[in-house]
Order: sequence, then structure tokens, then C-alpha cells
Amino acid sequence: MEYIERLLRIKVRYRPWQYKGELPYYLLERYEFRKVLLDRVAAVFLYPKGELDQMASVRKQIARIQKAENLPVVIVMDKMSRNQREYLIASGIPFVVPDKQLYLPFMGIVLQEKFDAAPLPIEKLQPSAQVLFFYYLYQNTERIYANAFMKTAECSGMTLTRAVRQLEQTGLFDTEKDGTRIVLRGKFTGRILFEKMRPYLISPVRKVVYVHRGEACLRNASVAGLSALSEKSMISPPDVESYAVYGRGARLKGTERLMDASVQAEVELWKYDPQILGNNGTVDTLSLAMSLVGRTDERVEEALEDMMEEMWGEQDG
Repeated sequence: MEYIERLLRIKVRYRPWQYKGELPYYLLERYEFRKVLLDRVAAVFLYPKGELDQMASVRKQIARIQKAENLPVVIVMDKMSRNQREYLIASGIPFVVPDKQLYLPFMGIVLQEKFDAAPLPIEKLQPSAQVLFFYYLYQNTERIYANAFMKTAECSGMTLTRAVRQLEQTGLFDTEKDGTRIVLRGKFTGRILFEKMRPYLISPVRKVVYVHRGEACLRNASVAGLSALSEKSMISPPDVESYAVYGRGARLKGTERLMDASVQAEVELWKYDPQILGNNGTVDTLSLAMSLVGRTDERVEEALEDMMEEMWGEQDG
């Protein structure tokens, strides 16, 4: 709605459409409906729940909707191919792709030539995409509403969109729309999906510093590193306690090397907030595993394997 208001400089209001009860079930399955007022012009906006049907079917569906209320019917999609655009225009079917394209022939035509480019292959996930991936795995379900992640991570809609797009680019996820919500579905589950995603995963650790144990930054820090691993496995706690804080905006007074193990603690500056997925003051299992990748200590590797086996075992159970 903001896109239309900004582009056309008109007031847009919407409300529930009262004629849904007059439609056959197959239409209710395919679309969400809204009554929209574009200044003084009323229209019915359709939000496909899945892929758009063939144009012949869409034309029949719109004709059926207009029997319930004779108003212009506008299709709203989050992305559209060039072919879909051409067929919709040829059929005279109004559509909106927010921030990309708009075609409202009943008000005058406005078009923006922006098409979805073919996704480029990715080498590594961005931090936000990795957090979303781990969030998905922790839900231990086949599909999630990605929008719920926005509240957990306190991120913007743009950040969520980019994270979802990156997961799609791996070829291991599919997405669809349920009304205005994004449904994220993995092509595999649990351990199998994690292993297939491994090449794209990153260490959350940007930098390590050593600070005095009395530093204020440690009061709300999450237990991390070998300290966290000792809580999640049988390995002994390290001599130097380890913590994690979100690196953005963090100002720490410390040293890049351990100077005094008796008074200093290790602090990992993370690329994303460790408290998003962490619990009980400790970083989450999957992020911890990635932060410890490359440790050559055999004891650490065994403890990591035990920790992951326990996690997958709990999910399978």
C-alpha cells in the first residue's frame, strides 16, 4: 500500500472483503482477498497463496469474483517474470508487484521496468541468513512462517527478504506465500539439511579479544567457546572463561592476546547477536559448533560430535 501511495500520490485504505462467503472453495484456497480504496476508486486485491494459475484459469477466476462484486480485480505478487507481466497486460488484468511494477488500467497505466534477475550462486551465507537457517532447524518442522523470525531477531522486513532469498539460492529451500506471510520449506530435514548446508555456513566469530573479568560487557554476555561446550558435553571447562557479544557497536577495552589467564576472560565479537538463538545465558548449539570449526584438539572434536549427536537425537525423538 505504501508503494502505491508513494508512486501515485493517493490515499490507500483497505478492509476485509465482505463477499468471500459467496465464492466457491477453490478460490478461497488460492487467494487472500482485500477490499481496497484507491482514493475514491474501489477494487478487490487478490494475494495468491501459491503459484499463479494459467492465464485462461485466472481470467475465469476473476470473472467469478466479479459476479460477487463488480469491481476491478488486482493481483498482488511479490515477484513476477517478464512473461507473466506480458500475459497479464495482454489479458487486461491489473497487477501490483510492490517496489517493482504496477499496472492499473482502470485508473491509468503506471509501469516500472524491474524484473527479478536470475539468482547468482552464493559462496557463503550472510549472518542474517545463517541465523534464519538455524532458527528454521530449531523449529524442527517441515515449514515455518519466516515472518515470525522478524520478532525473534528484531530485524527489518528487508533483512528478512534478503535472508530468505539467500536460502533459496542454495537450492535447498522453497518459499511460497500464505497471504502476506512467507512460508519457508526445506527440501530436507534436520541433520541431513544441516550437512548439505555446511559449505555455505560461516563462523559467527568476527574477532577475539581478552578483557578483565570485571568488565561491564560481561554482565549480559553469553557463555561461548569452550566454556559453552563444557556445559553441553563432558569436556572439562577451560582455564580462561569464554563469552560472546554482538560485535556491532561493541566497545571493549582489552588485548588481542591473552596476557594474564588469572584475571582475563576471552570475548568473541560475533557477526550476529548471540542472544537471538541462545538460551539460559549460553550461545546456541549450532552457532557454537560453527564457532569451533577448525579446532585441532581431538578432545574438542569429540565433544562437538557428542553435542551434535545429542541435539539430533532430541529432534529425532
